[in-house]
Parts: sequence; structure tokens; C-alpha cells
Amino acid sequence: MKRFALLWSVLLLLTTLTPLLAQDTIQYTSQPDEIAIFYNNIAYARDTIRLPGGTAVSIVLPATVFADTLVLRENDRRVPDYRLTQGSAPSLQWASRAGDEARVITLEYLMSGTAWKPKYDLFLGAEGSPRADFDFFAEISNSALTAEAVRVRLIAGQVDLSSALTAPAPATMNQYIAGYAEPAQPVSLTGAATIQYIYEAGTLALAPGDLVYRQIASASPLARRVNLWNAATDRSVTVIYKLLNEADVPFADGIVRSYQNGLFLGSDGIELTPIGSEGSVTVGALQNVRVNRTEETLYVNNAFGDYTQYSIRLTLNNFADEPVSIEVVDAYPFDATALRFDGEPERQGDDLLRWQVTIPAGGEITLAYEYRRNN
Repeated sequence: MKRFALLWSVLLLLTTLTPLLAQDTIQYTSQPDEIAIFYNNIAYARDTIRLPGGTAVSIVLPATVFADTLVLRENDRRVPDYRLTQGSAPSLQWASRAGDEARVITLEYLMSGTAWKPKYDLFLGAEGSPRADFDFFAEISNSALTAEAVRVRLIAGQVDLSSALTAPAPATMNQYIAGYAEPAQPVSLTGAATIQYIYEAGTLALAPGDLVYRQIASASPLARRVNLWNAATDRSVTVIYKLLNEADVPFADGIVRSYQNGLFLGSDGIELTPIGSEGSVTVGALQNVRVNRTEETLYVNNAFGDYTQYSIRLTLNNFADEPVSIEVVDAYPFDATALRFDGEPERQGDDLLRWQVTIPAGGEITLAYEYRRNN
């Protein structure tokens, strides 16, 4: 009879404590205070929570979290043991060592579902205008995160959880050949190296399905126009604008949409452009200049040797009613000998020849050179 009474007393005590225990368990859904967003649909999130002591906690993480990237701290100390219950929304539990004192919980993790990319608009002025208008926006796409007020930073790079980072887009060969102006200010060789530039986008509200635009910079840079004919590869003259970055942030590599006289000209990529340097944007081809490259070969075998003689002619015709200046470049083989020119070019590295020519309105210019290659 006593054993029965004791058992009944225990059951009654447990029944009485159950509501109290339930009240001492806090369930929280993680909503980051800060996120750093990469190009490739991955974000680094940090969430700081202040909780009373003496309570059990269950934290629901975003469904797209990468579980193995979670870093959990309690009162600035790494939690050594915790458990994640997988499901449509992963749930985090651990045994607190803080006792009854108040505690600060910090969660850091990588998650998918949020990305950004640079968006550039270039508005060219009238022919000969030394400057252009250039707007730099960030396009933020979100399919996973819910946050009422989150500090957003944008990382100009990609993160890969399994392999090396992807290299940024380089300038095209023609943009490289067109050259770059010397920096207006000397570049310091001291200070920290920046691996990936971080853009501050401020505090934003985000919900799944959002596409948010935030202006990063607006400038009127010097716009140096280069008309370039790469005779070795192209059948037209390419128009390239070299934009001097005078803003207070670098231009991340991205797509530029160009406009002039109220019309859309086209799209092209711009390479990563540090402050004080030039970025390249190709806007199209000259429509009023026709170019042609011809090559003739002559096989020679005599007492002086066995070689092939190459004769190159570069012809440019200007059908416009105004003169036009063009940079002409051509490549010759590394083993070429006995080069002779009709109009001496500038000889550069990578076996390049460069001429600066101005074709009168309705006029024609021909550049010629020859070389030998041993058979």
C-alpha cells in the first residue's frame, strides 16, 4: 500500500512539473542580423540572440543551411557538443553550460538561396565628349531568407564549398591590346591586401521571392575612346571605351549596358577595375570603315637559304565624311626574321606591331610589311 502511495505521489509531482518544464523551453527561428552575399547563390549569415539562463533552447535554422558550416558560440565560447535534427527546417539543440546566468548565443553559417550581381549602365555623351555617365547597382536575388532588418554586405567573389574559387572575368584580348592609361596617383605598396572587395548595401528587409536593387556608385568618369583594328583576328574596327574609375569603390567584373542618343547600343563585360585604374567596355564596331588584310607567300630556295617570304598588306577605307583615327595592331610569328616595313610601327611585346593612323574623309590608307621564315 505504501509503495502504491509513493508511486502515486511521484506521478502527481511529474504532472504538476510538466507545464513548468514546457514553459522553460524556448523555441527560436533564426533570422540573421548580418549577411554577406556572394555571387553564386551562397551567403554567410550571423545571428546574435540574448536569452535568459536556466532555459532549454531549440533553434530552427533556415532550410537551405549547410549544416557542416555551422559555428555555435555561447557567451563567446565555442559550444563543444550540439545536435542538429534534420528535416524541412533543421532544428538545433545543445546542453547549456551557462547555468542560470543570462547568455548571448551567436550562430554563424553558410546558406544557399541568396545571390547578387553587379549591374552597370553606361550613358555615352555626344561624339568627342570626354566623359560619360556610369551607374553601378547591385541586384540582390533572394529565395530563402526572411529578415525584417538585416545588415547586408556584398562580396565581389564566389565561394565554393568543395573546390577552388572561380577566377574573375578577364578583359578581352582587344581590350588588353587597346592599352591602359598610367594611374593618376602612385600605388602604395604597403597596407593589407584585399582578396575580395566588400560593398556595404546597408540595412534591408528581405523576403523569399524578392529582387532588390541598391545603388553602389554613380559617377561621370573620363571615357577614353579607342578605335582598334586587330588585323590578325578581326574583320572590323572595334570601338572600346576606357573608363577611369574615379569613384570611391572598385568596379566589380560584370555586365555593362551601353546607351547613346537615347538608344540602346548593346552589352559587354567590364573587368575588375580598382580605384584610379581604367576599365574596358566594348560598345560595337565602326560601320563606316572597311578593313582588309591580305597575305602573300613566296617560296625561296637558293644558295643563300631555304625560306618562305611573307608579304602583308593592311588596307583601311573610310567612307565617312569626317576623318577617323584608328589604332592598328597585327601579330607576326616569333621566328620571323628580316622584317621590313613601309611605315615603321611600334614593336611591342607578344610579337605585336602597332600603328596609329588617321584616315581622311573618304580616304584610304595601306600599311605593308614583310618577313621571312626558315623552312
